[in-house]
Amino acid sequence: MSNDTPVAAPSAATQRKIRWILGLGVLLAAGIGIFYYFDQYYPWWHWRTVEEAKFYRSSQLGENELADAIQRYKLKTIFNLRDVNEREHGNWYETELRVAKENGARVVDIPLKAGTPPSPEQIALMLEVMDDPKNLPVMAHCYHGSIRSAAAEGLFRREYLGENGEQSYDRVESWGRDLEEDYPLIADFIKNYVPRRDRKPAPKAADPKGDEQDK
Repeated sequence: MSNDTPVAAPSAATQRKIRWILGLGVLLAAGIGIFYYFDQYYPWWHWRTVEEAKFYRSSQLGENELADAIQRYKLKTIFNLRDVNEREHGNWYETELRVAKENGARVVDIPLKAGTPPSPEQIALMLEVMDDPKNLPVMAHCYHGSIRSAAAEGLFRREYLGENGEQSYDRVESWGRDLEEDYPLIADFIKNYVPRRDRKPAPKAADPKGDEQDK
């Protein structure tokens, strides 16, 4: 006897259900693709609004993109986080200075090597700029806009949004890069940075004149 029993074709209702599931899968995949595109590239590659009208971050923008960003977001200050050696590749730095000046913004250089957080002196400069409302909004950028600018976002979150280290680390955008695994110095900076509100006041220096009077 043959075991090749004919298999009945799916009913019309089953076929409609299969088509519905397949269609839903296609829509879901398309939605994920659209979300990925907008997250990565809208309005520019690795652009992020951290706090509206105060702090933004980005990758290196081209001439027209930078002019558009300054005008659209009314940027007053640009933190250039790219290292000095990177200025040897192309004319991006000269273009950035010119476009910023033409559109009423200024560039503040905070040169960082890849994967390196800002030094205490650089932190002090960034805070001095951001403490003054006349310098806001600020946009910080590196090359790809995912690592060094993550440190700048972390600094802003810790100082101005009142977040603790874990909150800031969880909320800082790195576009899929594992900061702890690949850039531990950046991860440690975001988590362990001590904002000014939590710092102990420095001990007062002894007054030498007062010491002499006590003798």
